[in-house]
Amino acid sequence: MRAIRYSEYGPSSVLQLFDLPAPSPEDGKLLVKVDFAGINPIDWKVRSGGFRDFFPQTFPVIPLGEFSGTIIDTGGVPGFEPGEDVFGLAPRGAAAEQIVVDVIGIARRPENLTQTDAGGVALAALTAWQALFDFGGLVAGQKVLIHAAAGGVGSYAVQFAKWAGATVYATASEKNREYLKLLGADEVIDYHKVRFEDVVSDVDVVLSSVHGETEERSYGVLKPGGILVSVVGGGENVPEGVRFASLRMQPKEGQLAKIAGLIQEGHVRASTEVVLPLESIGEAQDRSETGRTRGKIIIRVER
Repeated sequence: MRAIRYSEYGPSSVLQLFDLPAPSPEDGKLLVKVDFAGINPIDWKVRSGGFRDFFPQTFPVIPLGEFSGTIIDTGGVPGFEPGEDVFGLAPRGAAAEQIVVDVIGIARRPENLTQTDAGGVALAALTAWQALFDFGGLVAGQKVLIHAAAGGVGSYAVQFAKWAGATVYATASEKNREYLKLLGADEVIDYHKVRFEDVVSDVDVVLSSVHGETEERSYGVLKPGGILVSVVGGGENVPEGVRFASLRMQPKEGQLAKIAGLIQEGHVRASTEVVLPLESIGEAQDRSETGRTRGKIIIRVER
């Protein structure tokens, strides 16, 4: 099978295409043919070595943590059949034509979700879900501020928060205003022109994927007892009276199936910006690193 692999930290040029032996079926795990895989910021942050203390790697590494594909072998897992279309998490790396995955991070693909779009759902959507609900405790009637709202995690967070009955404030560039309004944002704040703390206050939950000054300023818009949930670490100098949580997403039973149900019911939709072939994975990660993407960058793994 074809697979992308790298054997040292470094720029995107360390990513190389190899012909590797296909994995064998394993009891209790699904063997899947990968069709598409999603690009996330964590991919280039880990590859560059920037997260080596948080996510230490054992080389060689096959990158990418989410996929869509078709079951080849169920490994004896009940409730699944060969030939079914699934999507989910790939801890061993989805940039390969075949992978073995744990069923806890897998769900059946909804009929109204294309195989292409499904390749970029699991990691971003589960991160957003856990940030808002497991860590943030968001409920109907509360207010949430979502930074980098047009990105992969942010776009799902906007939709989940709106579905939950929250008032949704989103920071993004002006070009993404209508896109985020369509997803359900009540107010979109152009961070190039407006300081969010000038228009937002008494927020219950802040979801942050930005370090430094933005995080520090975000504490000031929280109501007493409110929480800032970060997906990029941080947590220095948390003021008295508010809370901080750092999220490292872990799959939980039933969560991805719940998200699949919301997609099937039309409450949530996936958004793909561009699809690139497997051999262009370096270009895809470089594009993600610019921080100017809307929705997801998808890798076509199938030939």
